[in-house]
Amino acid sequence: MEYAGTYELAPGVTQTVSAEGAELYAQRSGGEKVLLVPESADIFFRKGVEGRRLFRRGDSGKVDAMIDRRNNEDVLWKKVK
Repeated sequence: MEYAGTYELAPGVTQTVSAEGAELYAQRSGGEKVLLVPESADIFFRKGVEGRRLFRRGDSGKVDAMIDRRNNEDVLWKKVK
């Protein structure tokens, strides 16, 4: 799954995205694993949470970041592995 990997917001603040079967999950370091529900290509949401998770693609076409969008504010998580 091309979205799977570790994303970093700041040194020591990471979030892991993993696939289990056809489902995609995100888990912030020290937090609970949450299901990411697909809305369209590269865009996901979490049930009961306002906002979206967008996966950004670089010039190579590969996912290089995850954007956490809430209230029209973007928080960028860079893919580190």
